[in-house]
Amino acid sequence: MSAGDYILQTRALTKEFKGFTAVSKVDLNVRRGTIHALIGPNGAGKTTCFNLLTKFLIPTSGQILYDGVDITSERPAAIARRGVIRSFQISAVFPHLTVLENVRVALQRKLGTSFHFWRAERSLQVLDARAMELLNEVDLGRFAELPAVELSYGRKRALEIATTLAMEPKLMLLDEPTQGMGLEDVDRI
Repeated sequence: MSAGDYILQTRALTKEFKGFTAVSKVDLNVRRGTIHALIGPNGAGKTTCFNLLTKFLIPTSGQILYDGVDITSERPAAIARRGVIRSFQISAVFPHLTVLENVRVALQRKLGTSFHFWRAERSLQVLDARAMELLNEVDLGRFAELPAVELSYGRKRALEIATTLAMEPKLMLLDEPTQGMGLEDVDRI
């Protein structure tokens, strides 16, 4: 395979914390349009690896290539603008917004009105159809009007995936996406 077949590559990616090596010389080759998994026990360095890939941590050494471009020295916001979007191990939703409003916040970026705080909420209703599509994809459509705080933990994880999808990532990194979900939810995710 050529380098162009890979959306993400790492070369000898390493992270040390005061003499402790959390990630050691990791070489990844993630092909476009495929699903990959980092598997290992708690403490194996999976989340640390995600934090390195999205630049929430700075590598001690090694290289990160995204779409053939070296992004090792870029900041997290620049990585996100490139289309690398991640979810976190701990569910992160706006608890007092409805399920629909949570997804609409993620979609709002496309309108270019993210900082127009004085606009009426009805100006965002143009996003409702797409928000409902995303909610239906993760089987949350029937909870659209419910405040997110009332969702079970597993359903909050599904909501987080819907908001991640709303950002139209080119590469989506999910840190333990099925944690806290019942068996009936895991297959769908």
